[in-house]
Amino acid sequence: MQNRKEYLKQLLQQKEWKQEDRDWLLQYLNENDLTDLQEVAAAAYDNELQSADPVLEREHSARILEQIHQRISVPTVPVVRSIWSVRWKVAAAAIIILAAGAGFLSLFRKPVKQLLVTAEKQRKTVTLPDGSMVYLEPGTTLQYSGNYGKEDRNVMLTGEALFNVQKDDAHPFIVASSLISTKVLGTSFNMEVRGNSDAKVVVLTGMVQVAAQGDHDQEGKKLILTANKRAVYNKTTQLLEMSDATDDARFYSQKQQGRFVYDGEELIKVVNDLQRFYNTEIRLDRRIQHCAFYGDVNIVDDLEKALDLIAVSLNAKIDKDKSGNGYTIAGGNCQ
Repeated sequence: MQNRKEYLKQLLQQKEWKQEDRDWLLQYLNENDLTDLQEVAAAAYDNELQSADPVLEREHSARILEQIHQRISVPTVPVVRSIWSVRWKVAAAAIIILAAGAGFLSLFRKPVKQLLVTAEKQRKTVTLPDGSMVYLEPGTTLQYSGNYGKEDRNVMLTGEALFNVQKDDAHPFIVASSLISTKVLGTSFNMEVRGNSDAKVVVLTGMVQVAAQGDHDQEGKKLILTANKRAVYNKTTQLLEMSDATDDARFYSQKQQGRFVYDGEELIKVVNDLQRFYNTEIRLDRRIQHCAFYGDVNIVDDLEKALDLIAVSLNAKIDKDKSGNGYTIAGGNCQ
């Protein structure tokens, strides 16, 4: 047998596989470290992207990856297909990279897992098989089993999402992550787990149980949260803390409804909401920070439309930074 890595490379390039090729690959997946396969797959994936377009933006790449997930989302993959297009094989290569090794083996044995990905500036609303709604924030990944709703209702989250969960006493809804997991029967809550930041859960309605990953069965290591409460997992101390989250719950609830409604709220609170939702810095003249603001902001509108509404109501001026990365609200009065 020739060098293993070269043989793997050859398999990915072939349009047609013989039975001996399939047998060899299945044996390799069962008996070997998958490092060689990951390296070959990564190179093939990079070459495919480069041949498609010399310069791909991150958001475009994320869309391509999402399409890859959709293309392989079939009920089961009992055997390796005998005829693969080059592009389909490159898609499989990307999945190998994401699976980080042995997880790829499940493609041959189990229903394919569903993987949802949002790009850096993309939000997405999805309906799970049981009717539960998930509102994915930018840069978020959500994964769940092809048997979701039949055997369990477990999902894996990286990033931030708001969940509106259908009640099912027989199948608790569990959101797992690298740091914490949240267990519910039927409720709505927001969960955020990103990089090196602390993990956070805010409950809008109902009740949830939050614990560090693996601690749900240990008394004294889990928190029960009701509406308008927050749990924060500190990565440094590895402790969970609970606090009031009335303002956060209002923000998430109105965002879910598609409209921020202000009835005499201080302008500084309005600006904080806009910064948070649009992920843009907005500087505010101190003289008008505590002015009362009355109005609605539709989340489908762009930020400048919302800022124009503020400017008109307070006779203020909106200046856009020369860099294009922020805004300043200056002048105006509370009359």
